[in-house]
Amino acid sequence: MFAVRFPDGRIRLYCKGADTVIYERLASNSPNTDTTQVALDSFASETLRTLCLCYKDISEEVFEAWNRKHKEASVVMQNREAALDRVYEQIETNLIMIGATAIEDKLQDGVPETIAKLAQADIKIWVLTGDKKGRFSWL
Repeated sequence: MFAVRFPDGRIRLYCKGADTVIYERLASNSPNTDTTQVALDSFASETLRTLCLCYKDISEEVFEAWNRKHKEASVVMQNREAALDRVYEQIETNLIMIGATAIEDKLQDGVPETIAKLAQADIKIWVLTGDKKGRFSWL
């Protein structure tokens, strides 16, 4: 997430993330959700890695209050990542969908050959990507 201040003083937060996270945080009247979902489904069928993009306009007061919480969470000595996650979840609500991106997810060198050899040995393996809740493949 990052914030942009326009010349007229408006503050806009931009966010990116997995569709399973972003769709939970969208405003009920957010446009582009249906067309973005169609695109995401198409990208997934092509085994592309996807990200959703969205934004939210906020007031100076909301930003300042959130920024104070963010600064506090960023310096805690224990469970800093969890504290930061909670602060981000507070501001990442009622988002407006912009759309989605997709890129080819290439395996590291030697991985296809290793998978092929495991398959020849009749060894089953799982492929977990973490970007789609509940989706997995047997090879």
